[in-house]
Amino acid sequence: MKQKFPHPNNKNEYFEFLDGKFCNLSNSSEKLNVLEYSDNLQGWSEDHTEMIDHEIGSNHPIDISSRKLCKFFLKKFNNFEKNVILEIGCSSGNLINEINSISNTYYIGSDVLKKSVKNIAEKYKNIPFVVFDILKNPFPDNFCNTVIMLNVLEHIENDTKALKEANKLLCNNGLLILEVPAGKFLYDEYDKQLLHFRRYKMFDLVKKIENAGFTVERKTHLGFFIFPIFILVKLFNKIFRGKNIISKQANLSNNTLVNILFLIESKLRKFNLPFGIRCFICARKK
Repeated sequence: MKQKFPHPNNKNEYFEFLDGKFCNLSNSSEKLNVLEYSDNLQGWSEDHTEMIDHEIGSNHPIDISSRKLCKFFLKKFNNFEKNVILEIGCSSGNLINEINSISNTYYIGSDVLKKSVKNIAEKYKNIPFVVFDILKNPFPDNFCNTVIMLNVLEHIENDTKALKEANKLLCNNGLLILEVPAGKFLYDEYDKQLLHFRRYKMFDLVKKIENAGFTVERKTHLGFFIFPIFILVKLFNKIFRGKNIISKQANLSNNTLVNILFLIESKLRKFNLPFGIRCFICARKK
């Protein structure tokens, strides 16, 4: 599948990703591993990526459940013959293999972090990766069929504009798959250290998504069964504000019982779970 990418420095030139390189269609000598458009370190950093990889990793039951639900929605709501998927916030690389296992998909990875994107591009040489800030969206309208933003929107101060730009990126009836931390009232030191601007109430999130030009196909929550315990942990954090809060919270929720509860929860995908630790939405461009 051919996909044209605008030149970062020349609006009249374009690249195609061929044989593991971005190739300038007007200048055959210009070949790049990664296209760099813009960055934004306001809501995330390379240090945070390294910390999450070290403290939480890719096998935490919450994140495994998140990736599986994303894949479930991709299969259930995809009505495209060939699905061009843009993941915004791919620095962990944890979702790539899940998406590439789905037939008739063309995956594009993106993030605001240059170092992280370049590192992951070395690992997945046959996948196009770009560095860009969605608030400075360089791509034309109708660029892709699906936009995935898992645990990204809370790191963007102007989330309203980010949703509108995501809408522009999508073709008609395109899909937005979105995950954010739930429980507006539970914002605490953990969120501050992770550079979250906010947590979300599902009702408010749905309104924002609809106002950005989407119709919600499905809305649900992750972490339905562990939510009562999660509330107690968050309230404890608010009161005591202990050190190493990210490591402690990650270790507390990474155990056999939590794994079992998420396994049970995965059997309830046809239901819209009314609460949980993360809001999960699949919406379609109007």
